[in-house]
Amino acid sequence: MSRYFDELKRRNVFRVGAAYAVVGWLTIEVVDTLAPRMAMPEWVPGFFIMLVLIGLPIALLFSWAFEMTPEGLKKTADVDTGQSITNTTGQKINYVIIASLAAVVLFQQFAPSLSTIRTLAGGAGDAQPISIAVLPFADLSAAGDQEYLGDGVAEEILNVLAAIDGLKVTSRTSAFAFKGQNLQIPEIAGYLKVTHVVEGSIRKQDDQVRITAQLIEVADDSHLWSDTYDSDLSNIFRLQDEIAGHISTALSTRLNLALPAVARETPNWDIAAYELYLRARQMNIARDNYVKAIGLLDTALSIEPDFADAWAEKGTALALRAYGIGEDHERSAESFEMYDEAWLAAGRATDIDPDHSLGAAVQGLVRINQQRFIEARVLLERSVAQKMPDDNAFLWLAITQALTGDNDGALAVLEARLKASPTAPNLIRWRDQVLSNQGRWQEIWENRSAAAAVEMEQTITNQQLAGVIIGEVDVEEFIAWGLKKFPNMSADDIALVDIMADILVRGSNEQLEPSTIDRIFASETSFVNSLGYLLPEDYEIGFVNRSTVGLADRPNATELTLFWPDRMSVLRQRPETAQLFRDLELPAYWDLYGWPTACWRIDISEFECD
Repeated sequence: MSRYFDELKRRNVFRVGAAYAVVGWLTIEVVDTLAPRMAMPEWVPGFFIMLVLIGLPIALLFSWAFEMTPEGLKKTADVDTGQSITNTTGQKINYVIIASLAAVVLFQQFAPSLSTIRTLAGGAGDAQPISIAVLPFADLSAAGDQEYLGDGVAEEILNVLAAIDGLKVTSRTSAFAFKGQNLQIPEIAGYLKVTHVVEGSIRKQDDQVRITAQLIEVADDSHLWSDTYDSDLSNIFRLQDEIAGHISTALSTRLNLALPAVARETPNWDIAAYELYLRARQMNIARDNYVKAIGLLDTALSIEPDFADAWAEKGTALALRAYGIGEDHERSAESFEMYDEAWLAAGRATDIDPDHSLGAAVQGLVRINQQRFIEARVLLERSVAQKMPDDNAFLWLAITQALTGDNDGALAVLEARLKASPTAPNLIRWRDQVLSNQGRWQEIWENRSAAAAVEMEQTITNQQLAGVIIGEVDVEEFIAWGLKKFPNMSADDIALVDIMADILVRGSNEQLEPSTIDRIFASETSFVNSLGYLLPEDYEIGFVNRSTVGLADRPNATELTLFWPDRMSVLRQRPETAQLFRDLELPAYWDLYGWPTACWRIDISEFECD
């Protein structure tokens, strides 16, 4: 037995086993630490452990059966013991063991820092991408009249953070969708799918302002950083950049990130002009009092003529007001004239800043509502390609596609932007609209949780309608829900609901007059509109037929979306519809951007639709 043990030692079997064990241990440690960071499959570490274990007896057998000689590897039985160099080989193996042990010690020393690295690119192992939402800052001013300033401060901080490469920042539209709702930070973060939230407050008295901001890690609802800033209002731009810089630093130091420093040219707009701009922007976002918003912006621009953001907001206010005016067909000329004004204002923004996303987007919106779809598409695609695109650019691009029959393309644009703006109300609303055009009611029903916290009337009504159509909600239950949900409906709307309840619930065979159908689908209450879709299709077809007469001669061609559901094939085949499409120059648009599935070109001058 002693001779056998001595022979094992002479052949370096023990040394090979020790060296193999140390090198295998190091290999397993390295793979186990780095595999999740390199997006390797979960089975990789276990596979390496099995590989190392299987290799151990093979290495021991190999060291017993073979020996390294000056002439190369030979069978041990063929080597004369007097010429054996196993002692020299053994010393080399000792060095390998020592070096490997040192490597293990060094790796274990630094492995903890490797294991805590958080990836920004996301998706690797258990590491969660770092994402952040900036919520509107609460107005703590005594008069409670500084909400616009709190929103502006939060939005500017958001814009600075969004410019940091590698940091995912939720859009303003989504982050501000929860304003005024009594929701906890973790709940809001869950809807927005973010790991961190910035919240704060602003208090203004005379020309002095106090801003408090804090960065919260959602996982454990802990504060990574907070601070309070006191200054006069003229320094607000510097404060916004400073706060964003502190947030970036806090993320970098507390989470082991490698974020670049905040870098932008700090604005130096006159503070009075800036406040007027913020007030007007708040009105535009609320879709309220465009006349007053335009007046505020004119005053701001008289102070700061090169204020690109203010020009873009003026273009927005003019375009939205023009849309409202154009709803009255007798005021079409006035609407077209105001769209021209909006075009010039938005163009002034892009002249000052060629990369101004909202400026280009508003120009695109103007061309949509002037029914110049090729120009609209070019402008909106330019807008969405900017580094920090505005949500409206994606929305209006999708609307352009939906109007021209490309529901699949519209849905792709909306879904892509909803990844950055998961609770943007209008993006959700139009996604549901496009899905309903395609008859995909099941998806609308399944997506209803996405807008659970965003109370947009048309969206929640459309989702309940989807439940009726797929059989999840009873019609009578739907009507009862609507009457309770919208208690302030007009007397005319309530009368229309009762008429439809007679047909849908109580089984009346009454034939509705075209004027009644027009009132149903033209109602400003989405619940009344949605009930109309449960009536026989002939009613809807008749309404579309009547509402699209003369469409080419007036602005706001939103009725074009009504032509693209499958149930409207009877209208698409009419000669009048083909002529309308020619008047709107849709064949030229389709030649450039692709024909819808419902229409196709026959030859150079003719096309058909089914």
